[in-house]
Amino acid sequence: MGQLSDKSVARRASLKDMMMISTTKNILLLAALFAFISVAQAANFAGPRKCGNCHKAEYAEWKESPHALAYSSETFQQTWEETGSNFSCLVCHATGADTETETYAHPGVTCESCHGIMSKGHNKKDAEMPLPVTSQVCQSCHRKTFQEWQMSKHGQNEIRCFDCHGVHAQTLRSKGGDLLCGSCHPKRLEDFAHATHQLEGLHCNTCHMPVSTDSNLVEGAGAAGHTLYVGTEVCSRCHADMVHSSDQLSEMREQLIEATQGEYLTGGKGAMELYEEVSTLNWKLDSARRKLWTVSVLGLVAGLALGWMFGWYVFDKKRSK
Repeated sequence: MGQLSDKSVARRASLKDMMMISTTKNILLLAALFAFISVAQAANFAGPRKCGNCHKAEYAEWKESPHALAYSSETFQQTWEETGSNFSCLVCHATGADTETETYAHPGVTCESCHGIMSKGHNKKDAEMPLPVTSQVCQSCHRKTFQEWQMSKHGQNEIRCFDCHGVHAQTLRSKGGDLLCGSCHPKRLEDFAHATHQLEGLHCNTCHMPVSTDSNLVEGAGAAGHTLYVGTEVCSRCHADMVHSSDQLSEMREQLIEATQGEYLTGGKGAMELYEEVSTLNWKLDSARRKLWTVSVLGLVAGLALGWMFGWYVFDKKRSK
């Protein structure tokens, strides 16, 4: 029995060794397979430098853009590390990312992230790589921004992402800022609300496209809001006391009603316009008063003169008799 036990133990040990060897081989095979898939996948992507051989201007704009630095930027690397370096982030921050093999072809958002893998014969102009001219191209990575854009007046009127954003450099068109907004909304700064805010050094995007104050936001961190709607949460950043003081709301509503009614009664005329009209009327009234005084004095003099002449005429008649 002792010998059988020894043989049994030996068999079990041998079986365990075989299983370990088999498991190790399988792991090595899987690693080799993943490496092969990774190399094959990377081989399918031509890479941005190859695109740059022909598209020099586009490549020059892209290479310093947020897309090009989507993986290597310090901000992303720090945020990615703090959140556990989840590979799924690289689906948008790298090109050709495969979540199953956890491999990617190129760091950053390259040409082929949007245009697709370079087709065969493209370098000979035998195969074009057209890109749909729609905002849906941006949707897969900029999900939150895309949803906000859909709800906005821009989305409802088909003002597309690249109507404001440069495609390759990702810079804003018309030098951005108020100049960009003013290219479509030239008269906005003429009304009271926009003009007064501009005098305080605020800009269109300060209120209409505020950056989120949520420091824990990962997806779309630092992205400006795209609903273009100005709500109380935006106003409260500067007017916290007014927005949150409920005891002032009724008074503010009354003032608004009075102002609206006043505007209705005045035919929509503004305060400055009314002030100018009142000043003009006061000037005319003063002028009329001065004229009336002059006329009164002249009338008195004329009356005295006529009275004297009439008296002299009567006196002369009586003397003649």
